[in-house]
Amino acid sequence: MARVAGVSTATVVRVLNGGATVSPDRTERVLRAVQELDYVSNGVAASLSRGRTQLLGLLVSDIANPFTGQVARGLEDEAVRHGYQVLISSSDFDPDREAQILESFARRTVDAAALLSTSEAAQGVHRLLRNEIPTVLIDRRPPDLPSVPLVRTDSLSAAREAVRHLIDLGHTDLGMIAGPSGMATASQRLAGFRAACADAGLHVRPECVREGFLGVDGGHRAMLEVLDLPVRPTAVFSFNNVLAIGALGALRERGVRLPGELSLITFDDTDLFPFVDPPLTAIAQPAYEIGAAAGRILFEELAGASHPAAGRDVVLPTELRIRNSCAAPAGVS
Repeated sequence: MARVAGVSTATVVRVLNGGATVSPDRTERVLRAVQELDYVSNGVAASLSRGRTQLLGLLVSDIANPFTGQVARGLEDEAVRHGYQVLISSSDFDPDREAQILESFARRTVDAAALLSTSEAAQGVHRLLRNEIPTVLIDRRPPDLPSVPLVRTDSLSAAREAVRHLIDLGHTDLGMIAGPSGMATASQRLAGFRAACADAGLHVRPECVREGFLGVDGGHRAMLEVLDLPVRPTAVFSFNNVLAIGALGALRERGVRLPGELSLITFDDTDLFPFVDPPLTAIAQPAYEIGAAAGRILFEELAGASHPAAGRDVVLPTELRIRNSCAAPAGVS
């Protein structure tokens, strides 16, 4: 471009960066060359020259989960407001892949990172922190990362409220499709389920709690196990929306009617659930707001906030959306 414009490379750089004053004649020649060559500047190189990539990293376990998509939208909208873009990387529940993603983030491919993951990969997070890359956790915090800011909802209290709704309908024999025991949110939601039952003086049969499941296939398999019990519970609480979708498939396969033969309630509402038959009762998390709040924390850190985010715990409210998948058990009016 410098050759076409008949100026030095330094002059081209000054014109394109809008920095030091360049004479009108030379400026016009550079701009004419830009048009003639259909030139697009190398944004990555320009960003690196300023010590910034203008990218936020978002690590997720399952990009197909609707909750994840809404979190990503919230984070991305906040990023765009600051002239940034979001690089989304999904581990697909693979710890080795997650470690590789965190290592890539730590090599400063991003300026800051938000982590929404099922893994307890604290080693990778510590590498981010050692490299002074602002980091925020979403939804869950591994036990050995107390200083990293977290944006979440109160999983235990929300689960407790949802299960209390089933108990108020008259259910006394309840089951749960739970996630892996090592996942913080899975443990909290199971604790909320047990707390609601204990509050009501109800005994939870061990075989009615199917623990360690993830994904649509996991929800399908877990619900089949519940349906195969000699005495099945009258109501089931699902750990998340993806498990619930699999559970709905199993119920349809077996011809089990909701809510006549079984009531079902789940964590994580989606745009789909009001339109299934029957519409599914669900706990709604403000996923978009969670992503936006995570972005605000990261940009405060990037701007050198005078009040560090270390250890901050941002808890956003949930909403129980009652629909037609739950009713009193047979024989209870």
